[in-house]
Amino acid sequence: MTRAHEPSGMLAPGLEDSWTKYQETVGAEAAREDADAFAAGTYREGWTHIYPPQLYSPGFVDELAYAARTVVGLLQGIPERVFGGDFAAWMEFQGLTAEESDLLTRSLNKRNLHMAGQFARPDFVLTTGGPKVVEVNVSAPLGGMNTVDPYLKQFRSSGYLRQLQEAGYDVSAPEMRSIWGAAFQSLVRPRPTDGLPVVFEAIADRADINSGRQEFEKLVGSFGFGYANGLVQDLDVRADGVYYEGRRVDVVFTMYTWLETRKFVPSEVTVRLMEADAAGLVDFIAPPTSALFDNKANLELLTSDAFAGCFTEAEREFIQRYIPRTFRVTKETAPEAVAHRSRMVLKPGSDYGGRGIVFGERMSDEEWATAIGDAAAGSGFICQERLELWASPGFDGTEYRDYYVCLGPLVFADTYAGALVRRADAASGNLVINVKQGAEAGGLLAGHAAAV
Repeated sequence: MTRAHEPSGMLAPGLEDSWTKYQETVGAEAAREDADAFAAGTYREGWTHIYPPQLYSPGFVDELAYAARTVVGLLQGIPERVFGGDFAAWMEFQGLTAEESDLLTRSLNKRNLHMAGQFARPDFVLTTGGPKVVEVNVSAPLGGMNTVDPYLKQFRSSGYLRQLQEAGYDVSAPEMRSIWGAAFQSLVRPRPTDGLPVVFEAIADRADINSGRQEFEKLVGSFGFGYANGLVQDLDVRADGVYYEGRRVDVVFTMYTWLETRKFVPSEVTVRLMEADAAGLVDFIAPPTSALFDNKANLELLTSDAFAGCFTEAEREFIQRYIPRTFRVTKETAPEAVAHRSRMVLKPGSDYGGRGIVFGERMSDEEWATAIGDAAAGSGFICQERLELWASPGFDGTEYRDYYVCLGPLVFADTYAGALVRRADAASGNLVINVKQGAEAGGLLAGHAAAV
């Protein structure tokens, strides 16, 4: 396995300043027009897309794909390897409430556990020591699904790429659509239907405008499915099937998170859909089972010496290389967290979008002690080792500046399907590299010499 031992080894050799060369060749005005055309072609409300994209070395992309698939596999093995199949003990470890545990327990069957492994996105920040996993998203709706392929498609029509190709280079990335489609179709069971089988994109929050919906409709349509969308609470589960506004639904795809499930969806709605799936009346993709694998507390199970015996020597070496030490904040661990404030990051265990993340180095001793005390008094918070981020050079449309980068490789049914790239201006002081926190987004591209 090729590994980038130096941060500079992550970037495509010979292409670090290729945008500058492009500007010199075509002129600043033509390059600006190219960037404007790219922005227009990738426009999505509330999103800023990276252009020009940073080009990574094929060896680094291979390493990232390997690391992503491996960490997802390690998570999938936790129930048996750490808890001997005792899911109640796993839920207790995660600090789940009785209501949460009850719903998740009702979701436990072979099919649902299989579905929980089909859609994942580990998030790696780029550090001075290489890529490091800071969380693993395990859920049917993943950021990047509506970004990666459209981004690559638009780049394929850019003047910048044409210039790279004339200079003897090309770019590559997996086609996310086909890899996602294979995972999706493997979960859909054939059943009689009049016309196209219908996929219902289910949302939970009435305020969710879901700006990516058009791309998802195109995605499922490319595999021969009709499309509908609406609130999951408005589905009509009958003895002969599931309906929405009188229309038969064949697949319910949950485009909402575990947090939204708890906040907006009555448990009986979820239970009825799980029962309909078990009866073969609908394909419920995916039930809340994946929340067990999504929780950040799982990273303690991977990084703590207390559980080291559950993993092989090679797996422990992998964990040490790629995953920073993580532990739940409890009354027992609070003193360590308080004592090492500048080396700690406090995070909610099951939130998303970069919300609730607190860096110890940015708080006073008193503020930090209060934050840790509050976290320890409740449940569901973790502390993670603070990482030294790599400041990666990127062009902002006017000049080069340093950015912090987070890469989110998509893993569908154990297959790497491309990666969501997010970057935040290092000078802004923003250490939470998330689109909802102002980061720019794009797709991961490997730059290399063109095949002869």
